[in-house]
Amino acid sequence: MKTITKILLGVVIVGILAISWWLVSPLLFDKAVDEGLPPTSSDVKTEEQTPDTEDETETTTPSTQEEELTFSGKFVDGEKNYKTSGTLKTIQADDGQYLRFEDFKTTNGPDLFVYLIQPGMEPKEGINLGALKGNTGNQNYAVPQNVDFTKYNTVVIWCRAFNADFGTAVVKTDNE
Repeated sequence: MKTITKILLGVVIVGILAISWWLVSPLLFDKAVDEGLPPTSSDVKTEEQTPDTEDETETTTPSTQEEELTFSGKFVDGEKNYKTSGTLKTIQADDGQYLRFEDFKTTNGPDLFVYLIQPGMEPKEGINLGALKGNTGNQNYAVPQNVDFTKYNTVVIWCRAFNADFGTAVVKTDNE
């Protein structure tokens, strides 16, 4: 065999092994995440408040954060044998709105992302909230400003590599 053929064969084998490891290794290992709640101004006020009557008057008046609707949902399994469970809720923080996954667990896989979509929409057409931080645990995802959860009411854990839905949650107002 010629030297160039041996080198090319070696490069191809290393490439195949690297791609195989990238696709299979997430199935072998869990990645746990345990993020705390995003900081809110009400958390800061509670710690810094002094007991005088002016502060009591302020706290009885609802702020714009309290007037905003809160949404929640429950994760269900995705396609094929992909298992997903846990809950989600929206949280208004100082730096914007977040989706919080709690007691979250999903089948691990390569290239997993979190998307907000409208009914009937493909995940890649929706709003990408970023890569999934871990396949187990509590985690937060920043939501772009002006996202209407009455329209974008489905959260999808989507695998770009396999074009597969690993789990979904329908977001509803807490009043529903």
